[in-house]
Amino acid sequence: MNGTIYIDADNKVENLLVSDGLVVAYNVNPQDYQNAEIVDLNGAAAYPGFNDSHVHLVSMAVAGSILVPTKGETDPTKIAAIVGNRCKEVPEGTPVMAHGFVLQNYDTDWGLNDLANLDAATGPDCPVMIADQLGHSYIVNTAAMRLSNLDGLTADPPGGKIVKHDGKPTGMLRETAGSIVGNAAIFPLVQDSKVKPFALGLIKKWAAMGYTSVVDLMGGPMGRTMKTDLCRDLESEGSLPLRVYYAYTFFNLDDLEDYQTAGKDTELVRFSGLKLFVDGAAGQGGAWTSWANTLGDHGLNAVATDDSYGEKYNLFRILEKSEQLGLDMHYHVGGDAGIDAVLSAIEAVKAKNGSLKGTHTLYHLGLITDDQILRMKALGSNVIAGVQPSLHWEFQRPQTEYYYGEHAKGSYPYSKMKDAGITLAFSTDYASNKEDLSWPTEIMRVALTGGGNPDNQPLTMRDMIEGFTVGGFATTRETKVGKLHVGYKADLVVYAKDLYSIPPGELSKDNPRVLSTWIGGKKITP
Repeated sequence: MNGTIYIDADNKVENLLVSDGLVVAYNVNPQDYQNAEIVDLNGAAAYPGFNDSHVHLVSMAVAGSILVPTKGETDPTKIAAIVGNRCKEVPEGTPVMAHGFVLQNYDTDWGLNDLANLDAATGPDCPVMIADQLGHSYIVNTAAMRLSNLDGLTADPPGGKIVKHDGKPTGMLRETAGSIVGNAAIFPLVQDSKVKPFALGLIKKWAAMGYTSVVDLMGGPMGRTMKTDLCRDLESEGSLPLRVYYAYTFFNLDDLEDYQTAGKDTELVRFSGLKLFVDGAAGQGGAWTSWANTLGDHGLNAVATDDSYGEKYNLFRILEKSEQLGLDMHYHVGGDAGIDAVLSAIEAVKAKNGSLKGTHTLYHLGLITDDQILRMKALGSNVIAGVQPSLHWEFQRPQTEYYYGEHAKGSYPYSKMKDAGITLAFSTDYASNKEDLSWPTEIMRVALTGGGNPDNQPLTMRDMIEGFTVGGFATTRETKVGKLHVGYKADLVVYAKDLYSIPPGELSKDNPRVLSTWIGGKKITP
């Protein structure tokens, strides 16, 4: 009581009554509840808890447990030297990772001489994997390739590229090729006991930002990083400060059913479906487009609309199976050709079955066409747009312009999607995004100002609150979160000031401040 309390994006109440973790009434007479605990907001503003509907906290914790700090260095040669120093300190066979390099051309700007220098720095018995700034391309040393049986005869996987010069791998792996080394030589060697403190640290950061839940897509092009039991251990210890909805990253039809989650859901850790990479990162020219990008190609697609990659990579077959199992799907898809492939498969399955069982969330959606927006709308509420304004409108804007030229203008038309009636779910996509741009209020600043780019039609604060609450939770199977209506779970975020009262350009991670978060009526932070 004694504050501004929003029970959804539009409606305010004078007070909330919470019992057993649920909202049971509002606008009550406090004198009628003499035994109730009074939470005095002292003029602050409360909202339904916010959901980050696309994040990779667990993957970053796995990497962080063996990660060498590079202090913002983006020169891969200098990063290699830093990694080499760490290899001299760790026991033989211990994997080492780093992160942050940037190249203009990932096929040509790292060669065999660079690999030789990396090998000389790291030695023959320390497997090394260095992720680029977006986490979609990787440099590995010969030790890591040897453990993965990767050599000049290894074929490119769908959606990936093993960069070779003179028939020999340079150690540069693009997109899904990273999983060859990640799944074989890096992640299996990482101990949960080492990952746990890093995971808890990141999860606490997200709670402090104002999130009460995340959809953690536990994996990426570099491989699968499923650590659901670790999250449940944190919950059982009473230290998990938010809800974790997790997705199982898979790459083809053969491993679609390996998620094995039946009966494992707990109050705070719940299965949220499958994650599929359709194409590569737009920020590296990897988005699957119908026209050639500035590199002269059409990006990298990890699936096809036919059996050209083999039956197990046929998107239509994959969706038929996921719908048969009644599973939700999360897609990494950024180019117009990739979006067309996903929508065509969803349309075909819906036409065949008469309806959709699962919810289909399309993340990124760069370079989407007006016609595709209308097709998404026609598919109804089962199809959701997962969007990241701070990532695409601000952080990745220069790269998008570099790879796509004139096509980059207005390439993430979130307002058009919203105006068409498509549900928007806001998120960070950390670690492709920067931590400083992952605060809800930083995402709001970019979205409400268009990121300073006149090609971007700004959204409204109402859009943002709805997209972090109702929209965000639409990507999960939860039905009693995202609002503070009677019968809903009492998950809240409390800000020092009403978000609607802050001029868009003045929003930041510190304005307004997050005062506390609550899950099921219990104060979690600070």
